[in-house]
Amino acid sequence: MKKIALFVTFLIGFVAFGQNTIVEKDLMVFQPTESSKKLNKAYSEHMFFGLFNVKPFIKALDLDESKIKTITITNASNKKVAYKANYDATGNLLDFELTDEVATPTKVSYTYKDGVISAEAIARKGSEAKTNQFFYDQENMYVKNGNKLFDIIWLEGDVMLKKTYMEQKIGFEDRLMHDCRITKSLGQDINKICYSNSTFKVPFKIKEYTPDVAPKTERINLKEGPWSEIKLISQNKYQILRNNLPQFEVILDQNQRLKEFKFLGNKADKQQPLQFNFTYTFYK
Repeated sequence: MKKIALFVTFLIGFVAFGQNTIVEKDLMVFQPTESSKKLNKAYSEHMFFGLFNVKPFIKALDLDESKIKTITITNASNKKVAYKANYDATGNLLDFELTDEVATPTKVSYTYKDGVISAEAIARKGSEAKTNQFFYDQENMYVKNGNKLFDIIWLEGDVMLKKTYMEQKIGFEDRLMHDCRITKSLGQDINKICYSNSTFKVPFKIKEYTPDVAPKTERINLKEGPWSEIKLISQNKYQILRNNLPQFEVILDQNQRLKEFKFLGNKADKQQPLQFNFTYTFYK
C-alpha cells in the first residue's frame, strides 16, 4: 500500500514541477489533413473493448467496417444491450452508448466539421457532463478537455502517442522506441507497453511493464510483465492469451466482421464466463 501511495503522490505532483509549457490558444487552430481522419479513428474506435483492456488486439484484426450504420452488442445470457453505436454514411462514428451491463452508463456524441471531429460530448451517470474540443494542425490533433487537461495526439505507425498538459505545463509525455510506447513524467518513465509490431497485425503480442516505486528514493522501476497475444486458432476464430492462458475468444463472421466476443472466465477469481453478440444494420 505504501508503494501505491508514493506512486499516487508522484502523479499528483506532476503539475507543480512540469518544465515544458505551451500556449493553448496558439495551438487551437483548425487545419485538418488526411491524416487527421486516421487520428480520429484511432482515438474513437473499439471503445467497448477498452473496458476489457484488449483494444489493441481488436485493432490488429483485419475487420471490414464498411457501410455499417449501427452496431449493437448484447449480453448473450440475458439479451440486454451492453453497447450501441451509430455511424454516418462515410463511416464516421456519430455516437455510442455504454449501459450498466458493462460499465457506468455513458453516452458519447461527436460533432464533425470538414470531415473530422470538432467536439466530443460525454454524459456519464453520476458525473457532470463535459465537452472536449478538437483542433488540428499538420500531423497533430489537439484536444482541449472539459477537465482542463490539454492533449497533443499523433500517430507513429499505428501507435497513438500523446502529451498531456495541465495549466499549460507538461504532465505526461509518450515516446515510441523499438516498438515500445513509453510514458514519462517528472523526468522518469512511469509506464511502458511493447508491441510485437507497430502496425498491429496478427500474429500480435503485447508486453506491459508496471511501475514499482522504491520507498526511500521514490525512484520508479518498471517491472516487466509477460507477453499477451492474439492468435488464430481456426477459421475466423481467435484467442487472446495472457500468461499463455486463453482469456478471451473473438469470432468473426464470413464478412470479416465481429460476431462474438467471449470472456472465458477466471476460476481463481470466481469470475464467470461472459459472451457478447454483435448485430449490425447497414447503409445500402
